[in-house]
Amino acid sequence: MILIISTCKEKLSELEFVTPIERILGRCKTVHYSKLTQKEIDEADKIIISGTALADFDYLKHDWSWLTRFNKPIFGICAGMQAITKAFDIPLRKKETIGVHQVEVVKENKFCNGNFNAYFLHTLTGSDKFETLATSEGIPCLIKHPQKEIYGCIFHPEVMNENIIKSFGH
Repeated sequence: MILIISTCKEKLSELEFVTPIERILGRCKTVHYSKLTQKEIDEADKIIISGTALADFDYLKHDWSWLTRFNKPIFGICAGMQAITKAFDIPLRKKETIGVHQVEVVKENKFCNGNFNAYFLHTLTGSDKFETLATSEGIPCLIKHPQKEIYGCIFHPEVMNENIIKSFGH
């Protein structure tokens, strides 16, 4: 079972940031990060952590340290990537990117290859300690933990690059 963790403060935001992921994956379970139980974490085969609205940072106040102990695949999208970097003590820095920008794959990976366009909507990013798989304007935008199947992307593949979510889900 793929578990989607919503980072959205407002339920309405889930229509933009969670519902498209659910549609792409089909069978999955969605839980808000504040209501997540250890049982749900243990039952998950894979986890996707969603993005959220541009000015919503409540999820960063949450304890995400359990991510460092989870030994199954994780994929963080935007706010989800920020939650992952927080769990691994990677500092977030201000870098606003909004709109469609080109992505350049710099390391072979199972999600994408070559150059492509992606939709960005973020004001914070961070990637130290993680491998860079792709960049946009020289900034890491798709990353991987060096030893674990933990990935993060600062862009929103649910908008223009559904194949990335499908690749993770299969």
